Amino acid sequence: MKSLKASRGTLIWLGVATIFVLWKFAIGVLMLQTGWEFASDRVVLVPFFYLVPAIAAYVLTIPVLLRIAKTAKSLRGTEGATVPVETRQGLATLKSALPPRLTAIGGILAWYASFVVPPVPPFGDEIVFYGLILLVAAGLLVLKQRYEQGKVAAGAVVPSFGKRVGRSFAHVGVVLALVAGAIFVWQSTSGLDERYNMGEHSGSGNHAAGGHGQGGKSVADLTGPKDGEPDQRITLNAEKATISLPSGAKLDAWTFNGTIPGPQIKVKQGELVEVTLTNKDVPTGVSAHWHGVDVPNAEDGVPGLTQDAVMPGGKHVYRFRAPDVGSYWYHSHQQSSEQVRKGLYGGFIVEPKDGPAESDVKDIQVLQHAFTTTENKVAYTNGDSDKLEKQTIEAGTKVRLRLTNTDSLIKRFALVGVTYKVTAVDGQDINKPTDLKDTLLTLGGGGRYDVEFTMPSGPVRLAEKQRPEEGILFSPNGSGELKADFTVPEFDVTQYGSPMPTEFNADSKFAVSEDRYLDNQAGFFDGGFNLLWSVNGHVFPDVPTLTVREGDLVKVKFINRSHLDHPMHLHGHHALVLARNGKKATGSPIWLDTVTVAPGETWEVAFKADNPGLWMDHCHNLDHAKIGMVLHLAYEGYSTPFEAGSATKNQPE
Repeated sequence: MKSLKASRGTLIWLGVATIFVLWKFAIGVLMLQTGWEFASDRVVLVPFFYLVPAIAAYVLTIPVLLRIAKTAKSLRGTEGATVPVETRQGLATLKSALPPRLTAIGGILAWYASFVVPPVPPFGDEIVFYGLILLVAAGLLVLKQRYEQGKVAAGAVVPSFGKRVGRSFAHVGVVLALVAGAIFVWQSTSGLDERYNMGEHSGSGNHAAGGHGQGGKSVADLTGPKDGEPDQRITLNAEKATISLPSGAKLDAWTFNGTIPGPQIKVKQGELVEVTLTNKDVPTGVSAHWHGVDVPNAEDGVPGLTQDAVMPGGKHVYRFRAPDVGSYWYHSHQQSSEQVRKGLYGGFIVEPKDGPAESDVKDIQVLQHAFTTTENKVAYTNGDSDKLEKQTIEAGTKVRLRLTNTDSLIKRFALVGVTYKVTAVDGQDINKPTDLKDTLLTLGGGGRYDVEFTMPSGPVRLAEKQRPEEGILFSPNGSGELKADFTVPEFDVTQYGSPMPTEFNADSKFAVSEDRYLDNQAGFFDGGFNLLWSVNGHVFPDVPTLTVREGDLVKVKFINRSHLDHPMHLHGHHALVLARNGKKATGSPIWLDTVTVAPGETWEVAFKADNPGLWMDHCHNLDHAKIGMVLHLAYEGYSTPFEAGSATKNQPE
């Protein structure tokens, strides 16, 4: 009997739905073990979509279906028997039909909120948005059910199989048309404007968002010293070059001064540095950003925000004083996901101005990079070599390795054969570093470690996990053999060294506090469909600008709910690490310009707003920045005269 089949079929589907409900609930419980930040949406919001209608189905629908099935079964085999009208009407009641259908709709919404646009606390907007969808859906379903009840009461004849199939196809066609229309609107509204001002996005924080668009003081005036004889004059010329690596691999590279990496820039603290950037033939234009060097805003090298890109035949002059001793690097910030990959980068070192002579120190900056060869293969390099380098260093020599990750992906270094110390992170000294051995040094894109050791009588090996057969072998006689071990524990910078007083700490009063949820979600960016990398559920240009006033203390908490690392790089500032994964930083004060947040991790950092202007703040996995993981830090009252977009020369990432 049709009534028996219908009730049985609905019961089976409700059983399947129960499995999925329990599965979703179990995922939420498991994620709670990671931390409330990673499961709050699964516990507070998402269950609302499927749990409420599912409970209604269990309480209201299942008893009705069981009663119908029992009645229909009792009549089975009785000649001429028909299911009573009131029993058949039970299938058309709101109790039996509405909860299962709302459960299905809620399941779709739960999927959307879990994988397409993950909701971010406090969930107020999401509750209103999804609640309205469920209310509208419930209203439409009630109207449909009333119509079906009327047909049953009137004794309507069940349509033929062919008509039911045709009606089903029509329903599917309508749904597909609606979905296709929604996708078209989604795609067409995702395109970036041909011209846009990066200072005009909505603001967040405790201050007004205005004053950083077209009005206010211009960031173009926030330059370094305009007058005075520079202590160092440097010329960087961007040009195409064919590079042959030691392995024989060839690169169609974009270079500074014809080499990869570009020339190392080494200056003294406080010196006035003048860098003239020219562009010979890089067609898309270039710039020079001083990664980790807290220069004045106009010298930061971000096309469309602090300058115009330097096109072929053009030039731009940067003038600034190097503020802090340490290990840094420079790179183009124009289409950086492509330009840095192709070779537009180099090392930048600031030495103490009046410190003791270190002629006895072997100082080596290791720029770890990944290139795409002409054969479309990946070549990993230390400096300009993609093979194992062997260097002769006399026993007893003090060695400083400035490990620099110029790649987008995380690097894991092993240094074996010697006891060593990490003396600086992101150019900032560690207070009283202690000896390390058998420790994995993990660096996100853009990050740096200074590692120091005294050369022993035997070999020392530096290797990176992705290419363990490469790297550098140091030995007193230029030979030897040593393998790296990557199974050792990972270095925890937050528990290393000794505490010392800082201007502010975790107990300070912060003028601005912000949580940043880092997610991946499916969607369109600038017309193309991608797996997007979002901040608080948005991608550029919809990520709100963090607005501050000069002198503010600012606290930021990163929560990585995505499945890849995000090295978050704030230009023009260093941030003090307060805590990692809820555990207070107890070692030396750690000041970072690039905070690498691994999946499932939380980092709390703080900085003082003491460098006015409009600043990029983005993921330094540059492929993530390319598709929207970009936001800005804006000082109230500042604006930019520059524009970005496809109709301009400026395409920053």
